Amino acid sequence: MSKMIPEEVIDDVRSQVNILDVVEQFVQMHRSGKNWFGLCPFHTEKTASFSVNEQKQIFNCFSCHRGGNVFKFMMELENLSFPAAVLRVAELGNVQVSQEYQADLSGAKPGNQDNPEIAILKDYHREAAELYHHILVNTQLGEEALEYLHHRGLTDELIAEFQIGYAPANKLLLPFFDEHQPDYQKLRKSGLFVERQDGQLSDRFRSRVMFPIRNAAGQVIAFSGRLLQKNDQQPKYLNSPETEIFNKRDVLFNFDKAKNSVRTEKSLVLFEGFMDVLAAYRAGVKNGVASMGTSLTEQQVYTLARVSKNVSLCYDGDEPGQKATKRALELLAATGRFNLSVISLPEKLDPDEYVGKYGAEKFVTHVHDSLESELAFYLRYYQQGRNLDNENDQLAYIEDVLKKIAQSNDAIERDLYLNRLAQRFQLDKLTLENQLKELRATGAPKKQSQSVQAPTQAPRAVGPKIQAPVHYDRIEQAERLLLYRLLHDRSTWLKVAGMPEFSFVHENYQTIYLLAQGFFNQHQTFDSAAFLDFVQEGALQEIVVSLEMNNFAEQTSEQEINDCLQLILQASPLEEQIAHLNQQLARAKRMNDQETVVDLTVKLIDLLQRKQAGISAI
Repeated sequence: MSKMIPEEVIDDVRSQVNILDVVEQFVQMHRSGKNWFGLCPFHTEKTASFSVNEQKQIFNCFSCHRGGNVFKFMMELENLSFPAAVLRVAELGNVQVSQEYQADLSGAKPGNQDNPEIAILKDYHREAAELYHHILVNTQLGEEALEYLHHRGLTDELIAEFQIGYAPANKLLLPFFDEHQPDYQKLRKSGLFVERQDGQLSDRFRSRVMFPIRNAAGQVIAFSGRLLQKNDQQPKYLNSPETEIFNKRDVLFNFDKAKNSVRTEKSLVLFEGFMDVLAAYRAGVKNGVASMGTSLTEQQVYTLARVSKNVSLCYDGDEPGQKATKRALELLAATGRFNLSVISLPEKLDPDEYVGKYGAEKFVTHVHDSLESELAFYLRYYQQGRNLDNENDQLAYIEDVLKKIAQSNDAIERDLYLNRLAQRFQLDKLTLENQLKELRATGAPKKQSQSVQAPTQAPRAVGPKIQAPVHYDRIEQAERLLLYRLLHDRSTWLKVAGMPEFSFVHENYQTIYLLAQGFFNQHQTFDSAAFLDFVQEGALQEIVVSLEMNNFAEQTSEQEINDCLQLILQASPLEEQIAHLNQQLARAKRMNDQETVVDLTVKLIDLLQRKQAGISAI
């Protein structure tokens, strides 16, 4: 338990916060039976194997085997210490916690439990963001940049919320860090500097408006700097290079804020650029994200799929923007996981321009009321560059549209758009239907309907590898069932507690049993989420979660308990002999006593054969 936060405060937070409410801020969940399921946030997967049991207030992934209560979820997701996770859960659940504990954990921000090098890199970026923002809003050096942002419609409140800053032309960041006597090797790895031929470091970003890039936990991990004055010798936008904490293929701008809005909006809006996201946010559309100046990647698609199945694309209205819309639609549609729509802006405007020209209120109305389906977009897209009064262009257009209609698995949708084609070009619908049947029969690619495709290259630092399903022998099955009954059935507990000769064969189960004795000294009844905090050790917590998520029958019987006890008590002495022989064998090997090694090995083989025979006979 945390020494800084009293147990009663921890219990209060845990009891007031529903784990499902917290998880749904990071993972889109759907109900199946007693549990809720979604795509695991700790590793990439094609089929949802991450589950939450709302009644027991625990989570578990059947693939990577991570599990625990709401505090454990936040510890794993945001690399937090236990006390910091308690405060984070309280924050997410709107539970008030005394300021004295907040003060004690002033340093326990998300990421502080990373390995030291990762933590330092994140600290460098946090400090750089604070410096750049200070320069923008409080110094003469930032006046021109601040005026530019105001001209683009960004308010002081929005600039502060996104911590937008300015990197001046003169060298500033390196002297700032010099005052803290930094580790220059870590500065080189940070991405904040470039190394000259003489080995000296120099600020990477100069004369640029600085947009901090945050991970899903809201930590600054990179920057994107926009030139304040046009310079043909430099790129308009300069992003941080990839580092140990930043991979542009994984990151979506504003995802840390947008994922919270998804719970009310039930959808995400995908924009092309940072300024579009900011303009939309200013207007009131806060569920918008953008990729890092590149085409949408598979990793980013997986991130979207975790939090929402409803995605709208609002790219620029010009030709490049429409081509980008088509590419993104094809990538998203191929997963079969999304309900897709397109927000088409008139006059070839981009979202930032639209807000500037027509105002925030009209933009919000347009976003909500002007959604068009995928097929509606393609009907409009394939018109580009074609004269539909020309017969050849008509035929090419109809062929392209029919190929798209053929990919739909919705018969009503296919019929609707066939009607539109037939009416528009005065064609016989039956002829179009026959051509559509041929296209579907000859293998026009269909939308997948089973699951989102996991990225071919998994995002970095996503946790443990997928583990194979665990298979237990009969003795361990008996131990697991008995331990579950001990925790949940008072009569079973009293019976086993009255058997001083009893012990579990496997040490982990015995340890959990002993911890349960301490837990029941303090609690009248068993509570899964509270017991997990009492257990603390990760490997033991995983065992408890796996027991809790198992579909054991609700009713127990005296015969069932007696059978389990008989198997375990028969196996225990044999296990003890094997363990003792292994210790003697290791000692003999260290002493290079070959005669004893041979003798002990023969005895060990005999015991192992007896154990196997016993298991087979059960």
